Amino acid sequence: MKYKSLLLIPLLVFALGISSLQAAVWEASNTWSNVWETKYQNWVAKSWKPNFFMNPETKTYYKIPHDCADAIYLMRLVFSYENKLPFVINNANKPSKLITNKMIQWDGLAEEQRLRKFMLYINDRVGTRSLAKDTYPIPLGQIRSGDLYVEPGSHSYEIVGITDTGVPVIMSSTTPATPKMMIQLYAFPFFIPKDKKNMTDGYRRFKWPGNIKKTMQEQPDFSAEQYTIAAKTDYNYVQFTDIIAKKLRRRPEPLNEKTQRVLHGLCSFAKERVNYVNTGLKFLHQLRAKKDSTGTVIRHCMNAKEYDYYSTPSRDKRLKRYFEEVLNIAYKGGILKEGQLTPQLLARAIFHDEIPPALEQAMDKTCRLAVYPENDRKYINLRQLWKNIATGKVSSDPHATYQNRWGLTDKAHVKECPIF
Repeated sequence: MKYKSLLLIPLLVFALGISSLQAAVWEASNTWSNVWETKYQNWVAKSWKPNFFMNPETKTYYKIPHDCADAIYLMRLVFSYENKLPFVINNANKPSKLITNKMIQWDGLAEEQRLRKFMLYINDRVGTRSLAKDTYPIPLGQIRSGDLYVEPGSHSYEIVGITDTGVPVIMSSTTPATPKMMIQLYAFPFFIPKDKKNMTDGYRRFKWPGNIKKTMQEQPDFSAEQYTIAAKTDYNYVQFTDIIAKKLRRRPEPLNEKTQRVLHGLCSFAKERVNYVNTGLKFLHQLRAKKDSTGTVIRHCMNAKEYDYYSTPSRDKRLKRYFEEVLNIAYKGGILKEGQLTPQLLARAIFHDEIPPALEQAMDKTCRLAVYPENDRKYINLRQLWKNIATGKVSSDPHATYQNRWGLTDKAHVKECPIF
């Protein structure tokens, strides 16, 4: 017996060694609760910034690629990791399975490497449509930092704060998934919840791991009121967002302050399109630069996936609606006093065919859009962009030239490639 027990010792040590190698991405020592949810909200408001993935000082997350849905999932993941909380979401590719921090595929790597691998793994398996499975709709009066807005198949936003006037501070990323700055706006997500039947869109909150398999209706603070309210306004964006603001605000928002906010948001949204279009044009140039041994271009057109990444139809519809929202606000408040350069005057100037040179210069200073790839000193302003959008000259096709993408030419884009 003595010799047998001695022989068992190395076997036991070996077995323990194998067990220790089965390392999870991280071990959870805390459990989600109302207290931790509040800490999460405070962390998002304080720490979730546009440069979160572009700050070389935070090497763990530096240059992790992301699109709009990725960023939302990663926001929840990072907080869970840093506070040793469980992270559990549904596996969209395998509906009966879960994706969790307990996964051991990367157990041979150091913890930081495991985490980065896990983040990339998540990115490959989530999207705006999967968010509906992992989140649930909430009361409009309870919207706060850490919540989100999703329009499945189109876009999603993180909510990182609420202003005194009840306006959300939103952040979002864009497709394709690349390392980049996120965009922050003081604005309502430019959508209105319409899926009253299935409740897959709208303002939402993450399910706790213990509730992940429960229905939306079983989640704490579940509410379908946003769908009813949106329907009662006949899906009028202005009326709907005014209702939300009244539920969330600590003080009213004066007209000039509201106009300044929407102008800033419009400019930021337009500049985001500049970056998006330029990225698509760069990709197209690289695609067409690849040639075979005879010097023939290998591929002239994007495939369906690439086209989906770089085309901008839904983005352009939202941009046009944003302009129309500014138009609605611009003419409130009656007659303006002469000689005063107010947000109201700037907003009205966008929609006039002719304005004084001094006001045109003020428009240039308010928002410069560097849409000319060959000359970053050349630009258009919001008034010029609106004119091109309103006349239907702006193209969403990623195969179009930059002149057609921005409506800078009267010559229509000739389609040589498939539209998906």
